[in-house]
Amino acid sequence: MEKENYNMLEIIFEARERDLALIDENDKKFMSQDKANRSKKSKLLNDELDKIPYNLNWLKVSIRKVIKDYIETIDYESYYFYKKYYFAGLRDGINLKEELK
Repeated sequence: MEKENYNMLEIIFEARERDLALIDENDKKFMSQDKANRSKKSKLLNDELDKIPYNLNWLKVSIRKVIKDYIETIDYESYYFYKKYYFAGLRDGINLKEELK
Protein backbone atom coordinates (compact mmCIF):
# COMPACT_ATOMS: atom_id res chain seq x y z
CA MET A 1 0.00 0.00 0.00
CA GLU A 2 1.31 3.43 -0.83
CA LYS A 3 2.53 5.57 2.06
CA GLU A 4 -0.07 8.23 1.21
CA ASN A 5 -2.93 5.72 1.43
CA TYR A 6 -1.58 4.32 4.69
CA ASN A 7 -1.37 7.83 6.21
CA MET A 8 -4.97 8.46 5.19
CA LEU A 9 -6.03 5.20 6.88
CA GLU A 10 -4.21 6.31 10.04
CA ILE A 11 -6.05 9.65 10.01
CA ILE A 12 -9.43 7.93 9.52
CA PHE A 13 -8.64 5.37 12.22
CA GLU A 14 -7.64 8.03 14.76
CA ALA A 15 -10.78 10.07 14.08
CA ARG A 16 -12.97 6.99 14.41
CA GLU A 17 -11.13 5.89 17.54
CA ARG A 18 -12.00 9.21 19.22
CA ASP A 19 -15.67 8.77 18.24
CA LEU A 20 -15.75 5.26 19.65
CA ALA A 21 -14.14 6.35 22.93
CA LEU A 22 -17.40 8.00 24.01
CA ILE A 23 -19.60 5.68 26.06
CA ASP A 24 -23.26 5.76 25.06
CA GLU A 25 -26.35 4.09 26.54
CA ASN A 26 -25.85 0.89 24.52
CA ASP A 27 -22.29 0.64 25.86
CA LYS A 28 -23.51 1.13 29.43
CA LYS A 29 -26.17 -1.54 28.93
CA PHE A 30 -23.56 -3.97 27.57
CA MET A 31 -21.13 -3.26 30.42
CA SER A 32 -23.83 -3.83 33.04
CA GLN A 33 -24.26 -7.44 31.91
CA ASP A 34 -22.80 -9.94 34.35
CA LYS A 35 -20.07 -11.10 31.93
CA ALA A 36 -18.92 -7.55 31.20
CA ASN A 37 -19.47 -5.93 34.60
CA ARG A 38 -15.93 -4.84 35.41
CA SER A 39 -16.77 -3.24 38.76
CA LYS A 40 -18.54 -6.36 39.96
CA LYS A 41 -15.59 -8.54 38.92
CA SER A 42 -13.15 -6.09 40.51
CA LYS A 43 -15.07 -6.22 43.80
CA LEU A 44 -15.08 -10.03 43.74
CA LEU A 45 -11.33 -10.04 43.11
CA ASN A 46 -10.64 -7.56 45.89
CA ASP A 47 -12.88 -9.51 48.29
CA GLU A 48 -10.86 -12.64 47.58
CA LEU A 49 -7.54 -10.82 47.95
CA ASP A 50 -8.72 -9.39 51.27
CA LYS A 51 -8.97 -12.96 52.58
CA ILE A 52 -5.19 -13.21 52.42
CA PRO A 53 -3.80 -12.72 55.96
CA TYR A 54 -2.25 -9.38 56.86
CA ASN A 55 1.22 -10.89 57.30
CA LEU A 56 1.11 -11.83 53.59
CA ASN A 57 0.27 -8.31 52.47
CA TRP A 58 3.25 -8.37 50.08
CA LEU A 59 1.52 -11.27 48.30
CA LYS A 60 -1.68 -9.22 47.78
CA VAL A 61 0.34 -6.35 46.35
CA SER A 62 2.22 -8.73 44.07
CA ILE A 63 -0.96 -10.43 42.85
CA ARG A 64 -2.63 -7.07 42.13
CA LYS A 65 0.41 -5.92 40.14
CA VAL A 66 0.57 -9.14 38.11
CA ILE A 67 -3.16 -8.96 37.36
CA LYS A 68 -2.89 -5.30 36.35
CA ASP A 69 0.04 -6.09 34.03
CA TYR A 70 -1.88 -9.01 32.55
CA ILE A 71 -4.93 -6.83 31.87
CA GLU A 72 -2.75 -4.16 30.25
CA THR A 73 -1.25 -6.84 27.99
CA ILE A 74 -4.70 -8.05 26.94
CA ASP A 75 -5.80 -4.45 26.31
CA TYR A 76 -2.68 -3.77 24.23
CA GLU A 77 -3.22 -6.95 22.20
CA SER A 78 -6.91 -6.12 21.69
CA TYR A 79 -5.99 -2.64 20.46
CA TYR A 80 -3.52 -4.12 17.97
CA PHE A 81 -6.09 -6.52 16.50
CA TYR A 82 -8.85 -3.90 16.55
CA LYS A 83 -6.63 -1.59 14.50
CA LYS A 84 -5.52 -4.41 12.18
CA TYR A 85 -9.10 -5.49 11.40
CA TYR A 86 -10.33 -1.92 11.12
CA PHE A 87 -7.62 -1.16 8.54
CA ALA A 88 -8.45 -4.36 6.68
CA GLY A 89 -12.10 -3.34 6.53
CA LEU A 90 -11.21 0.14 5.30
CA ARG A 91 -8.92 -1.29 2.61
CA ASP A 92 -11.64 -3.72 1.53
CA GLY A 93 -14.11 -0.84 1.31
CA ILE A 94 -11.68 1.26 -0.74
CA ASN A 95 -10.95 -1.67 -3.07
CA LEU A 96 -14.65 -2.41 -3.48
CA LYS A 97 -15.35 1.23 -4.29
CA GLU A 98 -12.59 1.17 -6.92
CA GLU A 99 -14.02 -2.01 -8.46
CA LEU A 100 -17.51 -0.52 -8.64
CA LYS A 101 -16.31 2.54 -10.56
